[in-house]
Amino acid sequence: MKMNNRPLKWARVDDINYLNWDCQNTIECLASEAKFTAEGIALPPGESLSIKGLARPYELAVQLFNMGWLPRRAASKMYRKAYSAVNQTQTALILMRKNGIDVQIINGLPSEEVKPNSVLSISRTDGPFIGQPFHGSRHNILKRTASFAEAFLRDATGLEEMITPLKTTKVLPSPPPRTRSGADDLYSALGGSGEPIYLSDGVWLTSGGGAHDWGR
Repeated sequence: MKMNNRPLKWARVDDINYLNWDCQNTIECLASEAKFTAEGIALPPGESLSIKGLARPYELAVQLFNMGWLPRRAASKMYRKAYSAVNQTQTALILMRKNGIDVQIINGLPSEEVKPNSVLSISRTDGPFIGQPFHGSRHNILKRTASFAEAFLRDATGLEEMITPLKTTKVLPSPPPRTRSGADDLYSALGGSGEPIYLSDGVWLTSGGGAHDWGR
């Protein structure tokens, strides 16, 4: 296991949860694939044979680019990466944030040519907007999003069902306790469940009680 650029360590994995983009620990390979030397642990050459499918957000980003999805610059600072694509009749957005991946399907095509890395303004009222949280997902959201991206390009049916959030019933790690504030109470009163809540005039309220001008 690699821990925030520190020396590799051996660890036993009891459970796997997809939590958020900023996880500092990554599983590099099985112990049987590595070499334990006097200088430390040496990883196998090339990619570990034990890694199956997409395991990190940047791997999904690379796959989307290779499929032909256009990289965009999201106007909202809450998104780390953004991609758009069109099929015969629709436009779709894949928006990668710290704690999950949002997908929007919009009927119709852009009125003008969309260029790579152009600014992307997002309005949740333009079409179905589906938020997939990492925390608590029953399946690998990265893999599910890649499957959706491929299906969208070939204009498949049942696209929304492919990205509908699937919750788990297992007990997940709890966030550290924090002192509640008036903003926390407002967030709870508005039905917050961990994701930012849109208030008005481009202002979002986060679970930590912060108000941010992220636009629509």
